[in-house]
Amino acid sequence: MVRNKKILVTGSSGQLGNKISMLASNYDKYHFVFLDKNDLDISNFDLVEKTIKNLETDIVINCAAFTDVDKAENEDKLADLVNYFSVKNLAKICFENNLQLIHISTDYVFDGKKNEPYIESDLPNPINKYGLSKFSAENSILDYNLTGSVIIRTSWVYSELSNNFVRKIIDKINLGHSFSVVDNEFGSPTNASDLAKVILDIIPHLKDESTQIYHFSNSGVCSRYDLAVEINRLLDGKSVISSSKSLNTITRRPKFSALDSNKIANKFQLDINDWKYSLENFFKELDKNKISFYESY
Repeated sequence: MVRNKKILVTGSSGQLGNKISMLASNYDKYHFVFLDKNDLDISNFDLVEKTIKNLETDIVINCAAFTDVDKAENEDKLADLVNYFSVKNLAKICFENNLQLIHISTDYVFDGKKNEPYIESDLPNPINKYGLSKFSAENSILDYNLTGSVIIRTSWVYSELSNNFVRKIIDKINLGHSFSVVDNEFGSPTNASDLAKVILDIIPHLKDESTQIYHFSNSGVCSRYDLAVEINRLLDGKSVISSSKSLNTITRRPKFSALDSNKIANKFQLDINDWKYSLENFFKELDKNKISFYESY
């Protein structure tokens, strides 16, 4: 009897890992193991190798990352350890054991000088240390040329968990605050549930003999301000939201980092939701599951 393929999901307590765990029961052809940082720190190279071998892993979905863009400027060694060297180690283990790797990367590998959504063949040119650490990881994976493996770049990921732009805007609106949001940073919002489902759906079709890069986000482009205004509308919020210009002096951020997802859509026959449609679905799911964003202070 052939056993089900075993999938190890690292960083399982983060936005994407959490959503994959919520959907896992719908994919009974796989046996999932979910490990968060407390269970498996991916910067512990020896433990990672031992864990992967002991679990008899077939596929690694790496959702673990150092994602604080501002902190990465001052803690670049830690960002490199988690986002680059640990991923290089994962790729090495996957190569040596003939495993598949699904790694999550970012729109921040680009410099933001383009005026239309980035495609996979566009030349990366990260302008901050977070983006550089993620780009270095991509290159380290490509060096191993892993079979049936993918790098998925995504952008502006949100969920009900607290550490994302959408959640922060929701909290301000629920508290009745009026505030300003930058209108000169443009991108493609990504519902973490949509990304999780795509990852799980494409696994049986990952057959390429070399590692492929794909972009995935919800379709369409908006500014941070546009996104905040849409959240306010969907919540029937009373906040007055004004627009402002980005004055961030800590970290350079790409002004335009929207992603074109046509390659992954065409390859795997995917229907990708528009960002407004998916954002509305997000709030419907919250309402259905009685999830409240009100916090105690």
